[in-house]
Amino acid sequence: MTAPVKVVFEDVHKDFPTKDGDLKVLAGIDLEVNAGELVCLLGPSGCGKSTLLNICAGFEKPSRGRVTIDGEPVAGPTSKRVFVFQEYGIFPWASVWDNVALGLRHLPKKEQYRIIGETIELVGLTGFERAYPMELSGGMKQRVEVARALAVSPDVIYMDEPFGALDSLTRLTMRAELVRIWQQQQQTILFVTHDVDESVQLADRIVVLTDRPGRIADVVSIDLPRPRDLGSAEYGSIKNRLYELLGVSHSV
Repeated sequence: MTAPVKVVFEDVHKDFPTKDGDLKVLAGIDLEVNAGELVCLLGPSGCGKSTLLNICAGFEKPSRGRVTIDGEPVAGPTSKRVFVFQEYGIFPWASVWDNVALGLRHLPKKEQYRIIGETIELVGLTGFERAYPMELSGGMKQRVEVARALAVSPDVIYMDEPFGALDSLTRLTMRAELVRIWQQQQQTILFVTHDVDESVQLADRIVVLTDRPGRIADVVSIDLPRPRDLGSAEYGSIKNRLYELLGVSHSV
């Protein structure tokens, strides 16, 4: 049974004014994202991936067109749809527990404790509840940010290159962890990346954007089972297709 449509982009354009005239960043984005789907936005730097995510999250308004979620136009940010950034957004003066508790202050203490404990366990940080960010590795800090996002039970999560600042081995681990968490929670995730491998490892579908002004070059469905075999012929074939769409030579 097909999941219902969650997010709809309708003819989304975005221009930014400059002293030399308008800078066209996005041009005519039409896209539907189903509930519970993990969709990657892939493209070169400056193609408008992050801008598109910011419009969907309500931080930016489109110059033309609109975005709807559950049939309602996006009018601004809301606690039901949360953002996970590349740079750690956790508070350095607060413990892991207090960072995760940030969006739960309105709940009774007993409910807060239950949710925080379950979420910290989900992201693999049990035992580090009272640790401070300065005591954590980069991957652990990113887990805290993911935990803080999950704690408020969002129905959409926006992730803007969240693993870009991590070393390659930690990135692999965090991708696997994100898939594990997503399979348990089934939130809708929009994930921005310029990393072809990352997109193939994570996504149900990959939306490939052109150079600025960003348009959709293609939407590539990934039907490989999870966890994905990075050495399989099918995996390599999808990567080759994405490199072709991006106009990048991947031969050495």
